[in-house]
Amino acid sequence: MNGVGTIGKELKDHFYLIFRLSLYETKSQYSMQYLGWFWEIMTPLLQIGVYWVVFGFGIRGGNPVDGIPFVFWLVSGLIAWFFIGSTIPSGSRSIYGRVALVSKMHFPLSTIPAYVILAQFYRHLAMIVLTIILGMAFGYFPGWHTLELLYIVPAGVIFLYAVSLLLSALATMIRDVQNMVTSAIRMLMYLTPIMWIPPDHSLFKTLLMINPLVYLIEGYRSALIGTGYLLDHVWYGVYFWTITSVLLVVGAAVHLRFRRYFIDYV
Repeated sequence: MNGVGTIGKELKDHFYLIFRLSLYETKSQYSMQYLGWFWEIMTPLLQIGVYWVVFGFGIRGGNPVDGIPFVFWLVSGLIAWFFIGSTIPSGSRSIYGRVALVSKMHFPLSTIPAYVILAQFYRHLAMIVLTIILGMAFGYFPGWHTLELLYIVPAGVIFLYAVSLLLSALATMIRDVQNMVTSAIRMLMYLTPIMWIPPDHSLFKTLLMINPLVYLIEGYRSALIGTGYLLDHVWYGVYFWTITSVLLVVGAAVHLRFRRYFIDYV
């Protein structure tokens, strides 16, 4: 637990630096492109369109999900996945890709996954706003359930930081970890109920809930649609935070133990 306290203090003491680096990360990503930030929104919108056609019309024939228009149900889960699916790979290679530069500067390496996640977070906020507008078009207006975003969004950020802190340390020392992460993300996209509905089978649903990402996906749907999932699955929240805490403790310990040697692996 001392490791978590050390990491937390480093993030607190360098919060302004994390913020400035995240802005630089976002600007530099599209610095040589005419449309720039436009692609931050257009790329996920194009993906949503493809998934809507394939899964909404091709597979489901345009039928709603429990009375919810499929496109709104789909988008409310996809925006969480876009954040998760882009952040974990970029977070896992964040230190390896920047350690040579950072070694010449004086700030803790634990801030690198943090500002990489924050750079992804700006687009995520924009997608949340667009999803709320889409819901209003279908008659789903913000209500008390929308306040659940104040819980599930920070929960997702903390989980992603815990995962990124651990994977960024491992990926710096073991190159194969980056390939494993890429493959795992591709599989998890289809193993997580983002574009499909779990069959009504208790054993299958129990096995599915081993994946903590299910809690985040359904948590976003609870906040944006009002499904009540978070309040109905408090015990699952305990499981999610247990997994997150373990990842954070292990990630902090591995990071602090080996970060002085990261430059040797580059």
